[in-house]
Amino acid sequence: MHQYTILLFGPAAAAAKLNRVVVESADLCSADQLKDLVSLQFPDLDVYLQAGRLAVNQSFVAGDTTVLADDETALITMVSGG
Repeated sequence: MHQYTILLFGPAAAAAKLNRVVVESADLCSADQLKDLVSLQFPDLDVYLQAGRLAVNQSFVAGDTTVLADDETALITMVSGG
């Protein structure tokens, strides 16, 4: 079993009321599969998962990139500033 921890920031963290979520998968996941797992287990994050991107080890990755359970994985959502 592979256990993935996804770090959350900003509005995604506020929606989940958490700064990280943990999901499990029997198989290794691609970034897109990981987003799907998070969406199933944390439906309040769906809008952020659709608009946001996953960063793995501090770099944005394509949806078909394999993510390892011990990778640092974060959901990066839209941000704005002045």
